[in-house]
Amino acid sequence: MTMQHNKFDGTLIAVGSDGRFEDRMRRIRSGYLHFATIRAGDDSPWFAVRVMSGREKAVKNNLDELNIESLLPMRKGPEYRRRGRLIPATMIPAITNYLMVRFIPKDEAFVALRGIEHVIDVLGGCSSPRYVPNEQVMKFKALADEGTLDWERPGIILKAGDKVQVTDGPFIGLHGIVVTSSDDGRGDPVVEMEIFGRMTPALLPIATLQKV
Repeated sequence: MTMQHNKFDGTLIAVGSDGRFEDRMRRIRSGYLHFATIRAGDDSPWFAVRVMSGREKAVKNNLDELNIESLLPMRKGPEYRRRGRLIPATMIPAITNYLMVRFIPKDEAFVALRGIEHVIDVLGGCSSPRYVPNEQVMKFKALADEGTLDWERPGIILKAGDKVQVTDGPFIGLHGIVVTSSDDGRGDPVVEMEIFGRMTPALLPIATLQKV
C-alpha cells in the first residue's frame, strides 16, 4: 500500500522571522566576535584576509576597535605625473586587498571574521585556511618597512604566461602563472595561483616573485 502525505510539519526557513536572511546571519556572526578576540601566542601563525579593494585600512581600523589582532604592512605606492608635475608616492598596503589577522583558530572566529564589514573571505577558505608562519609574516613586514616592496623599485622583468614562485608574504611557497605585468620590472603583476583546488588571482609585489 502506498501512503501519500499532502502536508508537512515544521516551518520554512526565513518564513515568519524578522529581517532578511543576511541580516540574521550578520547577527549570528556578531555573536561569535569574542572568539576572534582570543589572542594567540606570539609565535602563532597568521591568516590572510581578503577584503574589498581600497578598504584595507578601514578593515584594519575595525579590527583594532574590536580588539582583534591584525597587521597591515605598508609600502610606497606609484608616483604620478600630472601636467608635467611629479606627484609623490603615498603609502599603500603591501598586498592589495589583503591584511593579516591572528587569533586562536576556531570555526566561530572565522565565521565572525566574515561578518565584519568589507571582509570577503580568508585565504584558503574558512574550512581550510592557509596558515602563514609568524616568522614569514615578520620578514614580509620588514621588507615592506625597509622599502624592498615599494612600487617603483625595479625587479625582474615578467610577461604574461611566465611561471613564478612566491618567495615572501602570505602566498609564500606557492607557484603561479603571470596573467598581466608591466614591461619595466615595476609595479604589481597579477599572478594566478592554485590554493586548495581553487584558482586565486592576486596582485603581488614584484620583489616577492622569482621565475621558475
